[in-house]
Amino acid sequence: MEPGDHDENFVPLEAITRVENENGRWVVYLNVQTWEPDNEGHPVTNNWKRINDFSTESEAFVAASWYQRSANKQIRPPTGF
Repeated sequence: MEPGDHDENFVPLEAITRVENENGRWVVYLNVQTWEPDNEGHPVTNNWKRINDFSTESEAFVAASWYQRSANKQIRPPTGF
């Protein structure tokens, strides 16, 4: 699949974040749940990705909330120039 191509079966459902302590750093993970109708056994797939690490827990939780809100935001289609 080339960049810019869209898979019709890829339907994002919701994005959630998780914060974990790893080796003294606070790591933010983002999960984009997708609906894959071709997979009859488990049509909802979790796609966890490591986003970034932070030195304090509070910074990580603030960043996680920003990532989650941004990922769940409904984007308007372009209206042209």
